[in-house]
Amino acid sequence: MISEPKTAIPSRSTPPIQYEILRHRLQSITEEAAAAMKRVSGSPVATEIGDLNVAIMNREGDCVLIGQYIVTKGSTLSCVVKDVMAHYQDNPGIREGDGFICNDPYTGIMHQNDIALVMPFFHEGELIAWVGAEIHQIDVGGPTPGQVQLGAKDIYGEAPLMPSIKVLQNGKLLADVERNYLRKSRVPDLLALDLRAKLAACNTLITNLNQLIGQLGKDGLIGFLEDILNDAELLLRTKLRKIPDGNWFSRAYMEFDDRIYPIVLKLSKVEDTLLFDFTGTAEQAPATINITYPSLVALLSGTLVSTLCWDIPWTTAGVQRTIQVHAVSGTLVNPTFPAGVSKSTTSIGLLIMALVGNIVSKMLLASGEFTDRAMGGWPGSKAQEELNGTNQFGLPFGADILDGMAGGGGARTFKDGIDTGGLVGAAKSSISNVEHYEQEYPLLYLYRKQLADSGGAGMFRGGNGIDRMYIVHGTDKIPDLIMHSMGSKVPATVGIAGGHPSATNQFYIKRGALSDDQLAEGEVPATFEDIEGTMEIHHNMSHSHLDSGDVYRCISNGGGGYGDPLKREPALVLEDLRFGRVTEDNAKRQYGVSVTDGQVDEASTLASRERLLQLRSEQSLSPSLAQKPVRLEQTIRRLFHGLLIGRGEDGSHYYYCECGCTIAPNGPDAYQYMARQDRPASKAGKHVDPHGTGEADFQWRTHYCPRCFTQFDSAMVMTGDASLASDHLLNLEHY
Repeated sequence: MISEPKTAIPSRSTPPIQYEILRHRLQSITEEAAAAMKRVSGSPVATEIGDLNVAIMNREGDCVLIGQYIVTKGSTLSCVVKDVMAHYQDNPGIREGDGFICNDPYTGIMHQNDIALVMPFFHEGELIAWVGAEIHQIDVGGPTPGQVQLGAKDIYGEAPLMPSIKVLQNGKLLADVERNYLRKSRVPDLLALDLRAKLAACNTLITNLNQLIGQLGKDGLIGFLEDILNDAELLLRTKLRKIPDGNWFSRAYMEFDDRIYPIVLKLSKVEDTLLFDFTGTAEQAPATINITYPSLVALLSGTLVSTLCWDIPWTTAGVQRTIQVHAVSGTLVNPTFPAGVSKSTTSIGLLIMALVGNIVSKMLLASGEFTDRAMGGWPGSKAQEELNGTNQFGLPFGADILDGMAGGGGARTFKDGIDTGGLVGAAKSSISNVEHYEQEYPLLYLYRKQLADSGGAGMFRGGNGIDRMYIVHGTDKIPDLIMHSMGSKVPATVGIAGGHPSATNQFYIKRGALSDDQLAEGEVPATFEDIEGTMEIHHNMSHSHLDSGDVYRCISNGGGGYGDPLKREPALVLEDLRFGRVTEDNAKRQYGVSVTDGQVDEASTLASRERLLQLRSEQSLSPSLAQKPVRLEQTIRRLFHGLLIGRGEDGSHYYYCECGCTIAPNGPDAYQYMARQDRPASKAGKHVDPHGTGEADFQWRTHYCPRCFTQFDSAMVMTGDASLASDHLLNLEHY
């Protein structure tokens, strides 16, 4: 449990108008600090992509405000401050001008490549607040270059741990500590520059806090910071009280080391508190894919500011006051030392963010007031690679290629998802220019583009993801190509309300496929299929190499769809065809839309959709339970297009389809009253597991209205797994 709900939240000590002015000023200060960090850093991870963040914390280390970059790189800074205060008050002491660095995930950092710097802010000898900055580092040591320590058996086989350690004293870097810190890295110059970038960010925050204390005084600033915390808590609790109580369920899977690890999440909303229960999640892995409990809590609060706090300050400590978390010790989400976590960020971390986004969206669909804020899934993983070797200038290099940050956005309840829209919890992050990569590293891009049909189909479709292809250029070989992701056999990004999942992440190499002579003659292939060569298919985590003439291709997932694809307006499908967002084959297969002479063929489309509905009827399993018709007396909630919950003439609550069918009583067994169809995962979309590598392990399960066969739910399940309990509302008696 994180905190007990407060019975009363103190009123603001700062006058209302001044409070709003100061709150916006504080947000601007975080932006100024992040900009200072980007100006000093020499790493594209910071300067181009924005894989960083800053935070302002109160004197107890509670996170008052984070920047708008990677939310977990802001929320985890609080964990570091609390660790410093718990262990170093007396020895070596905490004084003005001190600074502490940390990369220890068991403190709360997501993984070892995220290096935090935190500094206390004093006024006249009294501790007033804390500031912090964090950047993802390309390499901090370990057996394998980069972040993913393939083959590690525990955390000792990963990058070295660095518990909080004083690196600044009287505002100056301690040479012995810095030397020890840099010695472990394959790119020490970048590491040194990024340390100074974080120092620049922290100094910017402290300078601005000094200006604020000059305006407000010591007590005024302390009170203002507490006002923001209380305000965020109050606003979120007020919002939660507008949503019916209920239980919502979601599940995802990770494939790692020839094993499948389920992650199970139940969200219970009780009055103004959210309870996240991970019971049923797999036992911890030896290394790589676990997430420590402090990191989990920081991740949950960071995700909630992205999904629930659209009109609330990004105050993760205020959010944490509204949640409770249950995670069994010894599992993926609460491992015991020395379980490794080197890829907790983009494996289990992104997957949990997607799970939380999915389950919160289900809750919002039931809210009535906030249904327009529900979305299909944003990327639950991203396909990326790390390169190490000698560059075109004869110098050693390390590169983290983060084009997968441009994942497709989840579909809304009223509009399609954003094509290559980014990631949840990374509002101001981006991807690097191709030209910058080609300037810095021995690469030549053949293309980087949006991939048609990679977003999940739906009444509104998910945004398309990114497809890219490049070759080695300016050197003979890149000896280390480390590909890593989740969701190559089963989609990591899911739809909502019957919407389909996105594409799976995919890695390909074609050996000896393109010579310098061909390029010199202007032969630049437009597609991967145009190239001849020996093809290799790689999966979630793989260590390989690239030789001159090899072609590398990577597909990263799009967004999840919303609603039954057969409910999509044919005119929207036609528009997608015209702009190349959907192919003609997929328009017919997923949406049942036929086009003739550039226009929708209405008669053919109607017949095609009727045929697809008939196939659902013929190929699905009959419900295991049957519900007698009960006349609807009062609609309580229209959950989404096609499904509502209401009071029947007998006074009980039921799920109803818009076709008039009484589907099931409100409760955890509703899926047993629906028709069900299990198919290979590849049937969910054109780019979902296209080579069938996950067919033995996973199935695509859909649930339908037993009368009209409208699609209500779409989920990926491990073969043999039962459906989860169905979402249901509680305490409906007063409706």
